[in-house]
Amino acid sequence: MRTLAIGLAALALLGGRKTEGPDTQINAAQKLADGTFYVGADMNGKSVAMAVGDALRVELESIPTAGYVWQVAGQPDFLEHVGDGMRATDPEVQDQPGYTGGNHYLSFDFRATAPGTGTLTLVEGRPWELEAGEPPEGNFALTVTVTG
Repeated sequence: MRTLAIGLAALALLGGRKTEGPDTQINAAQKLADGTFYVGADMNGKSVAMAVGDALRVELESIPTAGYVWQVAGQPDFLEHVGDGMRATDPEVQDQPGYTGGNHYLSFDFRATAPGTGTLTLVEGRPWELEAGEPPEGNFALTVTVTG
């Protein structure tokens, strides 16, 4: 977990990999054109059903330039964590030369590898504070059901 937290902090400081997603956060799990199930903050505490081989992207807003990042705290064995990304919440402003800071959407990509039901959990905080035992600033939990 320490390695992931450090990696996410580095992504935040270096600009990260931009990811594609809806222009705004949505209010339900949505299947994107490429077949990826997209889940935003509004799905906290809810469920999503998918099939083996399907992709899942969880995208949550944070302030990585202030050190606040989301990180995976727990995931079912049947979900493979295949990537992370980041995109600006206001690209028109944030992509201008010389602009620094601002909120960003952090994304976590998973692939369903086997049938099962379990909870995917993410926490938000400054990695060094979380490692020191401070409680997270935010919690996100999603029940994922994968069918064969």
